[in-house]
Amino acid sequence: MTILVREAVEADVEGIARVHVQGWRESYKDFLSPEALAGLSVEERMRMWQGAFARPDPRAKTLVAETGAGEIVGFASGGPIRSETAELLGTEAEIFAIYLLDRVKRQGIGRRLMTGVFDHLGGQGLGSAGLWVLKDNLSARRFYETLGGTPGPEQTFDVRGQNVVEIAYRFALAQRV
Repeated sequence: MTILVREAVEADVEGIARVHVQGWRESYKDFLSPEALAGLSVEERMRMWQGAFARPDPRAKTLVAETGAGEIVGFASGGPIRSETAELLGTEAEIFAIYLLDRVKRQGIGRRLMTGVFDHLGGQGLGSAGLWVLKDNLSARRFYETLGGTPGPEQTFDVRGQNVVEIAYRFALAQRV
């Protein structure tokens, strides 16, 4: 299957929202309650993404992975660190989200998405990026480590009424530009 990685545009909002919801359900089924996952809404995620496109930050970047048939099967988004996570994460930039549908994982698409966002952030003069991942999600943690991420602090986070432990991963961007 040929996958194109490209910059997201506003017309991609529904596809991104669908991957966001399905990606949560597939990736977190072993970590979150069925009730928490059932409560996810494509419409809610569409509103969130429409808001992001309505107030774009030129230093941020969202990339999508698209099949030859035009179906969005993954995305990654990152930008300058948000104030609410800056102190604990301790990086200049943040990967806000990366999700792939299970059927396209382990084909190098996640690496292409992350590298594209890292390259953009590094090109903006940002020297480091971080993200939060569920501590128990060992496959995601291994993926981040293969990209050069190093584990950082932990925090407890409320996900739809369920407390989970997240761990930070930090990446040096200066080497990527």
